[in-house]
Amino acid sequence: MPALVNSAEGANLVDLWLLYALAGIGFAWIFGLAGRFAFCHTTLMAVGAYTAAYAATHDVPFWGAVLAGTACAALVAALVGLALARAQHFAFAIGTLAVSQIGVVVFSRSGTFTGVNGQVHGVPFPTVFGYTLDTDRDIFWLLLAFVTLALLLGVFIRRSPLGREAVAARDAELVARTAGVPVRRIHLTLFVLGSATGGLAGALLAHWQGFVGIDSFGLDLGIGIFLMVILGGTHSLWGPILGAGFYVWAPKLLSGLDEYRAAVYGGLLLLMIMLCPEGLTGLAARARAALARARDRSRTKEGEHA
Repeated sequence: MPALVNSAEGANLVDLWLLYALAGIGFAWIFGLAGRFAFCHTTLMAVGAYTAAYAATHDVPFWGAVLAGTACAALVAALVGLALARAQHFAFAIGTLAVSQIGVVVFSRSGTFTGVNGQVHGVPFPTVFGYTLDTDRDIFWLLLAFVTLALLLGVFIRRSPLGREAVAARDAELVARTAGVPVRRIHLTLFVLGSATGGLAGALLAHWQGFVGIDSFGLDLGIGIFLMVILGGTHSLWGPILGAGFYVWAPKLLSGLDEYRAAVYGGLLLLMIMLCPEGLTGLAARARAALARARDRSRTKEGEHA
């Protein structure tokens, strides 16, 4: 890891930032691009984590375990998406909420697959080209590589016919259906892709921590991923990354406030949403536009004085 941090805690937070950014990118494809809210995103992250943990503890190599976790999350998402294919936006959200509740019960009771009380220990660290990544500074590069690949895939999706049709279906679904856009297929495709990315994040989390617990994928994380995408900006590729950074680092920066930290953090979130509803990327765009206008005015004044 480059000299971004000078402590073990800081290195851990950087890795957590990248992991949440990866999960947020997947959720952004579902929510920001397709316009569908899925409560079960963390449940599918858990599917990826438990599948990878099960495979790894049964002597499957790291890459095979991660691939199995990602594929299993994609398969479950496909089944859920097909079952809810006819559901409108609100009904789809309620349906995915039901899936998340079912997942909590299954993970906590399925002892053979998910361990006693949903806890799996002894997941081996990632091994890449014969080198074991057993420290936060080592696994940084692995997480950074996966985030980079997810960003590149996001660029491809947004510039492809799938991305353009998804935007049309999101902004004017009735018009898109009238024009022959396969709205259901688009929603299902983005839901599966986003959920598979969440499953990948869960699989990487299992190998990084060496432990999987049902509490790691609760409602708090689901709300947190939603906040990451909203705070970062739903219509930008960089939104989930900026939002994840804010979500991870803001509580750390406010740690000196002790008992008032939660209230200050909540107030800061509220101000962000009120004053900058388009997210941090929208704020940056407004700042660039203001600077451009200032430069134009300066050049105009220089031309008048010339």
